[in-house]
Amino acid sequence: MTDPLLDLANPDQDRRLAALRALVARRQAGPRTGTNTHVHTNHSFSVFASPSAAVWAGVESGIEVLGINDFFTTSGCPEFAAAATIAKLPALFCLECISMDAAAEKAGELFNDPANPGKIYFSGKGIARFSAPVADRLLTAIRAEQERRNRRLVERLDKHFTAVLGMPGPSWDTVVGQTPHGSTTERHVAAACLQHIHDIAGAGSGLRLQDAMAEIFTKIVGVAPVADAPAQQNQIRNQLLKSGKPCYVAEDRAAFPTIADLRAAFLALGGIPVYPVLGNPITACEKSIPALFDRLAAWGVYAIELIPARNNAERVAEVLAECAKRQWPVCDGTEHNTPAMEPMTTTWGMDPRFRPQFRDGACVVLGHQELVKSGKPGYVDAEGQLVPGGFARCLETGRALLAAGAKSAAK
Repeated sequence: MTDPLLDLANPDQDRRLAALRALVARRQAGPRTGTNTHVHTNHSFSVFASPSAAVWAGVESGIEVLGINDFFTTSGCPEFAAAATIAKLPALFCLECISMDAAAEKAGELFNDPANPGKIYFSGKGIARFSAPVADRLLTAIRAEQERRNRRLVERLDKHFTAVLGMPGPSWDTVVGQTPHGSTTERHVAAACLQHIHDIAGAGSGLRLQDAMAEIFTKIVGVAPVADAPAQQNQIRNQLLKSGKPCYVAEDRAAFPTIADLRAAFLALGGIPVYPVLGNPITACEKSIPALFDRLAAWGVYAIELIPARNNAERVAEVLAECAKRQWPVCDGTEHNTPAMEPMTTTWGMDPRFRPQFRDGACVVLGHQELVKSGKPGYVDAEGQLVPGGFARCLETGRALLAAGAKSAAK
């Protein structure tokens, strides 16, 4: 009999959902507390082998609401929805993209990307539909640009492996095979490179596999490998794929839409445009939270998310206080956008001082998602303007959905 945990990574979606159903059936229901509105899945890059695996991690962690937040795609949302229904876990549907503000770039301004002026990460949270013509065209174009760059990275790696070892580098098939709908990222390239090093070591001369791998890794990457695979992937990215390194390929500006275009795509999906505060390091444009929020409001962005692990208690308190002052929702999440399995909750996200406001933020987004899906006004309207009374109405709706989810799961 197949282990249901292993089947969460099965190529067949029906098998994955059946495995989740079996796992949920044999788990004793417990109290739910904490929120996580931002996890990636294998539809972009993640430690989770499927959306079903992400939902199971949420169930095991006993959180109240879970949000998928993949890069450049909504392709994981249908399975995530089915899995959350099986688990009786309220689900948020979200996605993440990167914009480029030309004026900020020219001025050298840094927002939530500490290394690239003008580059700004945004999420669309609480989307009420998984497809819309405006959004589909933009996301397709972004993914095409990402693929073009990643193919060139693979070509550069091939030349590098040939020059250093006299043998070819990782194949494009290994890169794209890691994600079910071809939404590749630089992390997929790094993972394929590491796997290729292991494959070469395994076919090597008589050295023990670990020693052979270390020797080949050091030759290719230029530094000795550290202890675990997630850190080794980061070594590959930092030593080979980043600016100034042997296999670097510059990103095309076409991969980064304007803030206005990205906002329009999120709104077309019925979602809320959300700005993720970086926190660590604190960039110049994030130094003053009130000034940052004024700028976001000028862009038509009235919601915030935090990855609490990047922030200290004082910074979290400052962001949450400004959100409360403006009556903006603030959400928390963990990303899980690496090969490392980390806890589904964070220290500050579970801190009694902050947890109620993070919970209310998740409720506002969840309420917005449900109301818009039902054809009713949410937190923002189709043009992205704040709906009068929308915060309170969405908060009430979201709280009711969390209560219903907890009651259903306890049966």
